[in-house]
Amino acid sequence: MNPASRDSANMLHSPEVRPWWKEPYVWMVIAGPLSAVLACIVTAFYIMQGPDAVVSEDSYREGLEISREVNAAKPLMQPAQTGRNHSATGGKSNEKP
Repeated sequence: MNPASRDSANMLHSPEVRPWWKEPYVWMVIAGPLSAVLACIVTAFYIMQGPDAVVSEDSYREGLEISREVNAAKPLMQPAQTGRNHSATGGKSNEKP
């Protein structure tokens, strides 16, 4: 067998050599860390916007006032609270006809 025929036989069976940026698996490997870096940048952007609001010291009292307002609200305002409470009671109504 002459050397020229061996070279042509190797070329038939050797895979095509492509640049690294044309390989899809390289981009799949790069995508994970790149997405983590982008998420970190977005998070840092939100953090740098400013400090969070401080909860007032009388927030418990404000919550009680809101609860009283909801309980004393018109009947049109109460379906949302009734629906929320039905999820805890299993749909049994505590209201008496």
